[in-house]
Amino acid sequence: MDQGRFKSNCFDAVVEFVSSWKQGFLSGLICFDEERSPARFEIYEDAKEKYADFAFVQVHLSSPLSLKWKDVFEFRSPDGKILWGKGKVLDPFSQKTTRSKKKRRLAFLKQLLGSEKNMLFALVQFKGAKGLKEDEILRFCRLSESQMLRLAQELEAEAKAKILTFSPLFFLSQASFDFLCEKITAYLAVYHEKHPDERGVSRDKIQKRFGLPPRIFSLVMRYLEQEGRLREIDGRLALFDFNIFLSPQEEKILARLEDLCLKGEFQSVSMEVLQKTFRLSAKRLHTLLSILVERKKIVQGKDGFLLHSHWLEGIIEKIRNSRKKELTVSDFKEMTGLSRKYAIPLLELLDQMGITKRKGPVREIL
Repeated sequence: MDQGRFKSNCFDAVVEFVSSWKQGFLSGLICFDEERSPARFEIYEDAKEKYADFAFVQVHLSSPLSLKWKDVFEFRSPDGKILWGKGKVLDPFSQKTTRSKKKRRLAFLKQLLGSEKNMLFALVQFKGAKGLKEDEILRFCRLSESQMLRLAQELEAEAKAKILTFSPLFFLSQASFDFLCEKITAYLAVYHEKHPDERGVSRDKIQKRFGLPPRIFSLVMRYLEQEGRLREIDGRLALFDFNIFLSPQEEKILARLEDLCLKGEFQSVSMEVLQKTFRLSAKRLHTLLSILVERKKIVQGKDGFLLHSHWLEGIIEKIRNSRKKELTVSDFKEMTGLSRKYAIPLLELLDQMGITKRKGPVREIL
């Protein structure tokens, strides 16, 4: 990356004044090694102390300069003859901040006074849920890629950060990660309360709701699932202990659906027939069938046909007890009594389950 092509006309710094100062705004000349620019200093008022000879300041430049964290400079009178103070760049790319956010800005600047690791930790904290990217670090300071990675790994070992990718480096603070976990679970709890008859929320809806980068969203979701705090059913996310409220009548319908599936083991059960039989909307029928799938009562094939789990288990047992190494479609039709119309999608389901593996015209029994 060409680090010199990023120039700034506003930055934050800490300045030690040579002579006393009383004004909130100072105008003069700022001088780096070989670069100079007329500048105006705005002192962060909250940082003033009665007898302090230094201050945190925001510097507004007339001409943009290439700056990095902890670059040193002199602040001189407009004609350059009188030295007013010496300073260090803290944030090379400052922005106008509101009075209410100045307290947070000052806390950030104080962290930047420390070591390289403190600086990196301050940056990743300041970025929040957006995470910190390698190119952002390179624009900010003069660390090499190996230094960045080493410091990020140290922060991760200290449980202060989570690395999402190593090359290019992309990570976020542990505090932001924990905050996201709590916000997402709280959102799901409210959603379940408002929509007790729905399975949950789609991944896309949650990601858009929180505006998260895909890698951060995937990490948070994977962590919450591994921790047993949420689960995914039929493409929707829900809190792990959430259950749809079912009326006694719907519980009876579930039992009848399971029984119908068991009795119709050698034929497809169409959704249209089920809707008419039980006078259910397509959405509610889908929800009830999802509950049976979740309870491991039935298995839904890729093409929409339904199989009772007991019958499927029997088929799997027959395959494994056949002592065959390979299985043809004809063998499978004879074993199950299914026509080719249903044998093929069922074999594809067994492939997905890891029972068989397609190998040309035959299936290898795993």
